[in-house]
Amino acid sequence: MHRLTIRTSWPLLAALILFVTGLNYGLPKVFHANCLEVPLLPLLVIEVGASLAAAVLFYGEASPIQVIKLSLAILAFAGAIAGLTHLVNDSVFTSIRLRPGSQAPVLNINWIFLLTVNVSAISVVKALIVLTASHTGSRKRQNRSDSDR
Repeated sequence: MHRLTIRTSWPLLAALILFVTGLNYGLPKVFHANCLEVPLLPLLVIEVGASLAAAVLFYGEASPIQVIKLSLAILAFAGAIAGLTHLVNDSVFTSIRLRPGSQAPVLNINWIFLLTVNVSAISVVKALIVLTASHTGSRKRQNRSDSDR
């Protein structure tokens, strides 16, 4: 059985988070014209599927519960990075509106930003969480023979 453990290199993790936040801040400004309209519900389904696929891909020997935990961590980091980036760069999400003739919300988002947020979240989780072998078996008690009494 394997365990998920958090690496304790906090300065490296902080540097990585600052780097990916800067990357997510700078690239959408360079490619500011690359926006597309995405319906919100399919985007959410794709994000959940991508995080599950990344968790299975990078942590292949994890149990199903651990894969779900890892995918939720990837989603949490993606949301945190996207939120931090949106605070300093308003051009990544330009509008949320309702599609004409339907009540489905549509997000106008920079697709470069969407890709960099997902890659950044996966890299931060990969740098932070490691799967280690755990020795969680019951040890057999040694039976004492009659001569040891």
